[in-house]
Amino acid sequence: MSMSNKLEGILISNLIYFTRIVLVWIIALFFLLAFQIETTDTIAYSRVDEFKDVFLSGIFSGLIWGIIFRIARLFSHKIPTYSLSVLVSIAVNISSAYILIYCMYHLPKIFKFNRLPNNFHQLLELYNSRLFFAILAYFFIVGTLIEIFHDIDKKFGKGVLLKILMGKYYKPKEEERIFLFMDLKSSTYYAEKLGHFMYSRLIQDCFKDISAAVLKNQAEIYQFVGDEVVLTWQLKNGIEKSRCVQMFYDFINTIETRKDYYQKHYGMIPVFKAGIHSGKVMVAEVGELKSEIAYHGDAINTASRIQGLCNSYNSRLLVSGDLMEELKKKNTINGKHTYIGHVLLTGKEIETDLYSMSLN
Repeated sequence: MSMSNKLEGILISNLIYFTRIVLVWIIALFFLLAFQIETTDTIAYSRVDEFKDVFLSGIFSGLIWGIIFRIARLFSHKIPTYSLSVLVSIAVNISSAYILIYCMYHLPKIFKFNRLPNNFHQLLELYNSRLFFAILAYFFIVGTLIEIFHDIDKKFGKGVLLKILMGKYYKPKEEERIFLFMDLKSSTYYAEKLGHFMYSRLIQDCFKDISAAVLKNQAEIYQFVGDEVVLTWQLKNGIEKSRCVQMFYDFINTIETRKDYYQKHYGMIPVFKAGIHSGKVMVAEVGELKSEIAYHGDAINTASRIQGLCNSYNSRLLVSGDLMEELKKKNTINGKHTYIGHVLLTGKEIETDLYSMSLN
């Protein structure tokens, strides 16, 4: 089951990645076809006969470029220094641009460009022409921009950069959301036992393993704080298929399948606990020097306090009564649940109903 979840998460991730890349290359090739750079250093307008040609070219270019960079990223973690990784990235980008041009001029039935070389001698002339280096530079710039925006989007969180650019939360908006707070159980003990370096590597591995479950259950990563991760969904999306609860189950299953790895490298198997709550919050873009999407409201504070009670009730997963009612309405509850009762959370005046979810 866990392997199926992981494969589904990888499939969704690659589908989103290649879809974005292909769309960018379709647009880039449209402009290259519409305004072809001549060897005379002039820009001439060229009529695009059929959008189908641009569409097929964009798909082909996007797939080639995407595959090359996917392969390169598999080995990126083995590069010892950041400076060397930058040089490798530039080299890969130039190589990708060259491969695209090579394929473009050897597949004339797919790529529709004027003055294609008819023989090997003309091909050599092309590779020594200003046209070749102009197109090479164009492809390099397009590829580099894609990588830059991809990395920025990853730093902000999937989809956050687009929301900021569109000004979606320039003015605060009210939304009904689900928040899941999850952190490592007995983190202080393991930090002392492993030491700072190995403990940091442990957290890196854990948060890397969470990716498949996040993608599968369409969660948004709000923030990482030490050994804690905060996930969120819009209420309707998180309730559907009980994603907000299934997310935790899928992550636990992933850890279980990799328990031998964790035991070998860290001498322990990480155990996580989580608390989930839903409610209305204000969402706003905050910060001038560093912008981010922030959530303000009682719902996020309540979710944090619920997660903090996991040890008290000897539970790995606690769910608020408000969220449980929403899950019951949609009849999407995954797993057995036990009613704990009315609990007065720290800093609150009104008691909150709590449920404990079974992992069996």
